[in-house]
Amino acid sequence: MTDNRPTAQATADEAEIRALIAAWSKALEAKDAAGLVADYAPETLLYDVKPPYKIARPDAIRKMWEACLPYFPDRFTSEHRDLVLTVGTDLAIMHALHAIHPVGTDHPAADMWIRVTACYRKTGGRWRVVHEHVSVPFDPTTGKVVHIREP
Repeated sequence: MTDNRPTAQATADEAEIRALIAAWSKALEAKDAAGLVADYAPETLLYDVKPPYKIARPDAIRKMWEACLPYFPDRFTSEHRDLVLTVGTDLAIMHALHAIHPVGTDHPAADMWIRVTACYRKTGGRWRVVHEHVSVPFDPTTGKVVHIREP
């Protein structure tokens, strides 16, 4: 994706998307399912790490979050690492590693990194998520997940 736009607009678009990513992290830490899908377009499609693996539309994605957030630690921080953002005129792609870090407790999901790719589209002057893909690597010889413990 080549971006030949004026620097000021490209910088503003990147800042807006980074703010969306930060807001998503804050919503996750607050266990706010509505906040997690607040910036999703109506046609958003999520390929997730857990069943049902493919979820369409923000309302269904929100229900998935509502079902799984009770299993998250009571308190935790959310971290993106190695975040790369490529922004064009009306499409942008982000990929990163993501982890939650429980505060004051041990938890099975502690410090397990997942891979995240999100695609954004600018419509009506606003950036929104249209596709998200979350994954973990696996060993093809055993079929077992290979956890990313420290990237």
